[in-house]
Amino acid sequence: PTTLHWVMFVPNIISLCDEEQQAEYLPLVRDWKMIGCYAQTELGHGSNVRALETTATFLPESKGGQAGGSFVINSPTLTSSKFWPGTLGRTANHAMVIARLIDGE
Repeated sequence: PTTLHWVMFVPNIISLCDEEQQAEYLPLVRDWKMIGCYAQTELGHGSNVRALETTATFLPESKGGQAGGSFVINSPTLTSSKFWPGTLGRTANHAMVIARLIDGE
């Protein structure tokens, strides 16, 4: 039940995070303090990434985001609900959410 943690979550931290983020997160994932699932599949679209409805809007610090900026995740419809994260959907305390990026600048 934890395979996706190692196969989808951890590799994305390695490939998408900078060195500072990796230094913070990788020890946590290796020690099971950060258990992650991969949330891409949507109820109405399966794994078709071109049809994703979920958005991640970047909110810079100057517009009310946290230090360095924040992301606001929005799943606007029932069909955009993330679906099928496996057993980790019940176990994970973090998720790699795949969404359409909106630049809030």
